[in-house]
Amino acid sequence: MSKRYFKIETGRYGGEVVCGEVTPEFYEYWIDRDSDDLINAMWSDGEDEPDSPKPGADDEEYWTAWHELDDFLHLSAPYADNHYYVTEIAPKEGVTYDEEWGSFEASPEWTDENGYEFWDEVSDDREGREYITLASQELYGNRDKFGSDNCVPVLFFHSAEKGTFGEVIVVTDGADFNPAKFRIDMVETDVGEFIQSYWYDKKLLPVNFDWSDSMGKGTYCYLSVLDVEDHKKWFKPFDQYQEEIEEFWEADEDVL
Repeated sequence: MSKRYFKIETGRYGGEVVCGEVTPEFYEYWIDRDSDDLINAMWSDGEDEPDSPKPGADDEEYWTAWHELDDFLHLSAPYADNHYYVTEIAPKEGVTYDEEWGSFEASPEWTDENGYEFWDEVSDDREGREYITLASQELYGNRDKFGSDNCVPVLFFHSAEKGTFGEVIVVTDGADFNPAKFRIDMVETDVGEFIQSYWYDKKLLPVNFDWSDSMGKGTYCYLSVLDVEDHKKWFKPFDQYQEEIEEFWEADEDVL
């Protein structure tokens, strides 16, 4: 049976989020100040805050940009409470799908007047569906641990955006798209809950960011303290939990 392709629109709201170590001096300078002032300082690389210590722990002379403060997390992703939408598509003649990278490719002799329309829409299901969460990981700080062993001050920074946050394709061997087989794992943070990865029928799906496009809607930041040893022990990409991953699917074997 020929393959069928389903393009997932992952939701219109999300953005870039990071969590990274900052110096104790930076933390103490900003912890009791207004978050809007901190946001302005991070966007301006400290130009309006000459008395502020530099945020980065590795370079006292360089004001590290917020998106470089990513020791513990860096995602560009939709919010986990988005709805998603499914469109069945059919690759045009001369176009193939790369299942490793999640992208469509055209043969050298293939041409199209628009240059990038690699498929035709077969059907468009505009029913918004809620994500089913396969697993969730927590990345929360604890300000009470400032100065404790194995703990470092961190900045959570989130640029909230509206737009698109990667393209996800589900490929079946002729079967209809089954919402029960489509899952996400997510990360909960002090500045929002974000999708980390997508799964279908127990398989991790690649995300293609080639055509991502978004516009800023707001900014959020939060200073806290992270237990580094605890983070190393528990927080890692979900597909690395090889021994436990099957257990997350056991209750749903009847739909898989």
